[in-house]
Amino acid sequence: MIDRRPTVASSETALPWSDPAVQWGLGVFETIAVRDGDPRFLDEHLTRLDSSATHLSIPLPDRKDLEKTVKQLARKIEGGHGWLKLLVSRSGEWTAFGGPSDPKDENRVVSAVLLSGRRHRLDPLAGLKTLAASATPLGLEEARRLGADEGIWLNDRGHVLEACTGNVFVLKGRRVTTPALSDGALPGITRARALQTLKAMGYAVGEGKVRVDALRDAKEVFLTSSLSGVRPVVRLDGRDIGNGKPGSCATRLGDKLTKVPRIVTVKGGR
Repeated sequence: MIDRRPTVASSETALPWSDPAVQWGLGVFETIAVRDGDPRFLDEHLTRLDSSATHLSIPLPDRKDLEKTVKQLARKIEGGHGWLKLLVSRSGEWTAFGGPSDPKDENRVVSAVLLSGRRHRLDPLAGLKTLAASATPLGLEEARRLGADEGIWLNDRGHVLEACTGNVFVLKGRRVTTPALSDGALPGITRARALQTLKAMGYAVGEGKVRVDALRDAKEVFLTSSLSGVRPVVRLDGRDIGNGKPGSCATRLGDKLTKVPRIVTVKGGR
C-alpha cells in the first residue's frame, strides 16, 4: 500500500491570516511529477512559475535554491514515483511538499461531464497557476456527484476551456485541436510537449476555439497533465465518445510521453 502522507522539504511554514496567500490566494504554485526520484521538466515548471510570479508581482526565491530544494525533496518520495508542489506567497514565504502516487493512475481512461459554471477568458488569473484555485476541487466535486471522473469547463463564450486537472485535446479526422490560450486555457507543460509530439506523429495540430458540438462529435477526446499523462475521455455526460474506447491517437501519445502501462477501466460515468 502506498503511504500518501506528504513529505515536506523543511519545517512547515505557518502563515498568518494576514498573509496575502491566506487572505486572497495571492500566490503561485507548480505541481511537478516525480519519476525515478527525479522532478520531470523542472526547468519548464520553474520558467512558468517565474512567468506567473512576474505577472502578479510575487517575489521568488533564488532559482538555484528552488532547484536544490525540489531535487532534494524528489529523492525522498517513497518509491521514487509521485508528485511535489512548490508554493510561493506574495509575502515571499514559500514551501515545497510532495508524496507518492500510484503509477496505474497515469494515462488512465476517464469519463467526464461539462460543468455548470463558466470561467471567464479575461479573468486576471486566467492561464496562471495561482493559489486562488478553489474552482478545481469544486469542479471535481460536481463531476463526481454526477458519477464522472473529471469536469470540463467552458469559458464565458461557451467554448471548451480545460478540464479541472488538465488541458483538453479533440481529434477529428487527422486534425487535433486544443483550446487556445486566448480562450483562457492554461499553458500546460505536457500540453506543449503533446503539441510537438502530435506533429511528429503526422497529425495536423492547431490551437483555437473548440465548441461543445465538436467535443461531443469528436473521434477522440483526451486530457493532458504533468501528473496524469494522457487520459483518454471515453464518455462525456453519460454518452460515449467515438466507440467508447481509448483511441489510437491518445494511446500512442501516452506511450510516447510517459511510457507507463495504461489502465483501461472506466471509473464512474452516468
